[in-house]
Amino acid sequence: MGNDEFILYIRKWNKSCKITNEKLGKDIWLWIKEHDLNAKQYKEDVSCLWDKQGLYVDAQLLPKTATQFEFDRELLPSLYDYLDLLGH
Repeated sequence: MGNDEFILYIRKWNKSCKITNEKLGKDIWLWIKEHDLNAKQYKEDVSCLWDKQGLYVDAQLLPKTATQFEFDRELLPSLYDYLDLLGH
């Protein structure tokens, strides 16, 4: 999964979140790494599906590119709880 999906989730459910995409991406990776010692980043700067331009592509809205991760999918419920905290 990629940071783009997680940032989209935060932006969709927490519209008032003012944290930059770069900071969100870093915080998300640090959380994943802390909770799964085998997690790894396997691709960086992957173009997002919404492309590099558009009405909502911006440092405060949606990223142009994102890092892709491999991690234990059992972390997803806890990760989404963390995303909710990040967005507030």
